[in-house]
Amino acid sequence: FIVLLFLFFSSHAFLQQSVAVKGKLMCGEQALGGAKVKLWDKNILEDDLLAEGVTDENGDFELLGRNSALLKMDVYFKVYHDCTDGVVPCQRKVSFRVPDDFVFRAETPEKIFNAPTLDMSKQYHNEKRSCMN
Repeated sequence: FIVLLFLFFSSHAFLQQSVAVKGKLMCGEQALGGAKVKLWDKNILEDDLLAEGVTDENGDFELLGRNSALLKMDVYFKVYHDCTDGVVPCQRKVSFRVPDDFVFRAETPEKIFNAPTLDMSKQYHNEKRSCMN
C-alpha cells in the first residue's frame, strides 16, 4: 500500500505543470483596462482553462496556470475586448501562443513569459468574435 501511495504522489508530481504570463494591453495610445484575459491549454478534444483575469486600469495583467497532464501543455492566452468596436455586438477575441520553454513540470514556473505590449486597436489575423466569455 505504501509503495502504491508513493507511486501515486510521485506520478502526480511528474504530471504537474505550470506556466505564468504577464503583459500589457493598449487600445491605441490608451491603456486597455477591464479586458478579460484567459490562459488555455490546447487539447485535441476540449481545451482546458488554466486561469483567467482582467486587465487593471493600466492595461496590465498577470496569470498563473497549473494543470496535470502526461503530455507537455500547449499554452496560449486569449484576449476579449471592445477596443475600437463601437456598437458591434459581442467582443473581439484574439489568441496568442506562449512559447514551450515557459511551460514547466513543477508546481511553480521557473520564469514568467513577458508578452510584448499588445495594441488591440489593430486587426489580428486570427481575430474572431465571442458573445460568451
